[in-house]
Amino acid sequence: MEPGFVFNLSLLNVLSENRCFILSKLTVGIIQASYTTQPSENIDKTYSLIKKNYKEADLIILPEYSMTNPLILKDPERAYEVSEYPTSSKYLPGIVKIANEYGVNILVHFIEKTDKPPLTKSTSILVTNRGELLPVYNKIHLFDAYGFKESSFFEPGRSLSKLISVNGFQLAFAICYDIRFPELFRSYALLGAHAVIVQSGWIRGPLKEEILDKLASSRAHENTMYVVVVNQTGEMFTGRSGVFNPMGYRELDLGLDEKYAEYTLTLREVEKAREILPVVKQSAEKWDIRLKSK
Repeated sequence: MEPGFVFNLSLLNVLSENRCFILSKLTVGIIQASYTTQPSENIDKTYSLIKKNYKEADLIILPEYSMTNPLILKDPERAYEVSEYPTSSKYLPGIVKIANEYGVNILVHFIEKTDKPPLTKSTSILVTNRGELLPVYNKIHLFDAYGFKESSFFEPGRSLSKLISVNGFQLAFAICYDIRFPELFRSYALLGAHAVIVQSGWIRGPLKEEILDKLASSRAHENTMYVVVVNQTGEMFTGRSGVFNPMGYRELDLGLDEKYAEYTLTLREVEKAREILPVVKQSAEKWDIRLKSK
């Protein structure tokens, strides 16, 4: 999606006419854990959680900062030193090895090196069950709030995520602070997304886990889509990863502990919600949404 794109009603064909997906299902594997600044340690933790708990997931999702955590490093120069280009990464081959071993797709959060030091990119990369590396999203909305300044570390993304089809599910992607921007999620719904995967490192604070819960519920309900939140836990982050259904109800709550859980999404639930509550279609009849070029 290029900046400046304006939605129109023709995009709603996928919402109103394509009804062949009723029986399609997608099982997601959610990893909620506390990760360090060391990519090699983080690979070991990811592998351990999958090895002990994996059953049948089609897509395993890692949280934000699961490669390394710039907020712990604190210094953009240090974060830049740890960052990597995807083509020469030492971290990604470890994920590819896991994907190959279990025949599963894995969504990673990657600190991507740029040619503008000390800035990096906050990037979601899909490692397919065939070992392919597909960059699918660069974080648009940087966390310059609550005393933090991600823009000191990252160059912001300039376009919406790619929509990726897995088992007939059209998936879109967002990262943490993005969930506070309803325009992004409505844009994905208009494009035909059935679910948005949110990789998160939601910072602890007064009632912050409740805020995350309410935001995820709202984004799911107002767009009649699944929202899957995959969050870090531990001293810095809130945990409470989970799945919110297309009517906005939380169906899965991982609580506060480190854990791996699998949950199955069904396209029938998306279809039912959009029949009962046609807000996406009604919105498109009233509004245009545009991502500015700057």
